[in-house]
Amino acid sequence: MIYRVVNEERMDQVRELWDYCFEKQDTPFFQYYFNEYCGKNNMVIGGYSEAPKGVREKLRTMVHINPYMLRIRGREQLVPYLVGVATAPEARGQHLVEPLFETTFEVLRSEGFTFATLMPIQAGIYLPYEFAYCYYRHGYELPLAELGRELAGAQGKELAVERLALRPDAEALAAAEAVLATLYAQLTSRYNGVPLRTHFQWNKLLTVHALEGMQCAVVYRKEQPCGYMFYYIAEDCLTIHELMAVDFAARNRLLQYVAMHQSSAESVKWLATYDDSTYLGFANQKLTGTLEPFMMARCLDARKALLELTVSADMPAASVVLLLTDKLINRNNHLVKLQLGPGELNVKSTLDAEEIIMDMGAFTQLYFGAYNASELYAAGRIRVQAGAEEKLTLLDKLFPKCTNFINEYF
Repeated sequence: MIYRVVNEERMDQVRELWDYCFEKQDTPFFQYYFNEYCGKNNMVIGGYSEAPKGVREKLRTMVHINPYMLRIRGREQLVPYLVGVATAPEARGQHLVEPLFETTFEVLRSEGFTFATLMPIQAGIYLPYEFAYCYYRHGYELPLAELGRELAGAQGKELAVERLALRPDAEALAAAEAVLATLYAQLTSRYNGVPLRTHFQWNKLLTVHALEGMQCAVVYRKEQPCGYMFYYIAEDCLTIHELMAVDFAARNRLLQYVAMHQSSAESVKWLATYDDSTYLGFANQKLTGTLEPFMMARCLDARKALLELTVSADMPAASVVLLLTDKLINRNNHLVKLQLGPGELNVKSTLDAEEIIMDMGAFTQLYFGAYNASELYAAGRIRVQAGAEEKLTLLDKLFPKCTNFINEYF
């Protein structure tokens, strides 16, 4: 196999494989993605079968690398989002994903990236490559009639809902961004791992939403927007794609708006934020939803991640020796001593005996704040040498838990 960054001359095979595995060529998303975005604003790495001279190589596997600016532990950094991981049907079963990822990780490390994210169709595909769940969502699925009953009487008279036009023309896109961008920035400021939507990202998001027939509703309080919701209706189900609101009253007003669609749909699906509390007022406990894994992440350069970590001013003077292991990236195996103090962290290679051992999946979950060290240890994700149990408390303080949120799909 030959792995390379795909150029425009080879993009036709990428289109064909995407059509086979994902959206078809005649869908709005496919047309936008390959005409406006792919190869221009992202990178594709493909694996090709070797062929005799004069015979065109065939694309066997691929991954698309889409850049996002994420805020991780207070620091903004560019993090590639891996999408479109696919293998041609005639090449499946040949274990091509591992060398594809090995090549991709080396390319991304060489360009200075510290982490990568992806949304798995099946987690078992990616767990062997030390991706780990770092984002969760609170999932609801219930009849619209039940939602209406649960929210009865919750409407505030000062709150009004209006639909916002979504069209793929410049004027409509600018008008929608003017209403939504400030709200999104305000409402996601408390989350970790959250994408910072630039003008480019908003234009991309709203264009695709408009092309795919997504609807947008905005809730106003005294003519000031205080929440919004993207949604669509298909096969008797209203799916909430994204709902953000400044308080519970604005959120409930949007959900009441949803409940009024009983003539158009029978049920509602909603992947709410991890910390959503809508269910607390539900009388029927069977409708309170479930915790659902959403997005995985992986560290590509643990030493760089540690060097960029912000340390609290009340960190005690202490040290811990970590053994960090990586199955795919040899240069990402480290035995390091972390020397800590108030607002300080020194990372040094050491020959001292390791005190705590973890693989890249566990390290990524720790760094993203999905779990603290004590939780990972209790789950068997971290090993602690005898006599070093107190070091878990130190790592808990160095890597406090965070509430993570992301809602990007390509």
